[in-house]
Amino acid sequence: MPSLFSTLLPIIRPVMGLLLSLPLVYQTACADELWLVELERQDGITLQFQGAELELGSADMGEMDLERLRPGARLAILSRDGIALQIRPRSSWHANEQGHWQRAEANLLAVAGHRLTLQALGTVEILPQTRWRNGGPGDLQQGRCLVLSRDAEGRLLEILIPNPEDD
Repeated sequence: MPSLFSTLLPIIRPVMGLLLSLPLVYQTACADELWLVELERQDGITLQFQGAELELGSADMGEMDLERLRPGARLAILSRDGIALQIRPRSSWHANEQGHWQRAEANLLAVAGHRLTLQALGTVEILPQTRWRNGGPGDLQQGRCLVLSRDAEGRLLEILIPNPEDD
């Protein structure tokens, strides 16, 4: 007659595998995102940017106050699940941390093949699966503001051209 352990083992293995993978799933789902953006407006509850918004929540603002959250403010925002966790002036964010952004606004300096060189962000590769919003490759002129979104691995997901009619 089989032991209780050997009887339950086929049931326990998949459950243990699932339980062991939960921390990885949780970390992925709740990963912090770094946004390097320019504020369009804020109403005390939400912060609005080109094509996106975050809840202000109870974000740590360091030495900043709500008065400095004016349209045009260039910010580095650490967020999770659409809620700002930390807000700093973009100039005060450490340069080595800026390489890990998930959403960023920058002016286009040059285009070379499938590579964009952007002010303060460096070079980003356009992948075949990159989505375009409000325009396409024909709208890539030097000096144009672009809003880029990347995944956690740094692959370019989307290029938003805020004002494609501006030349």
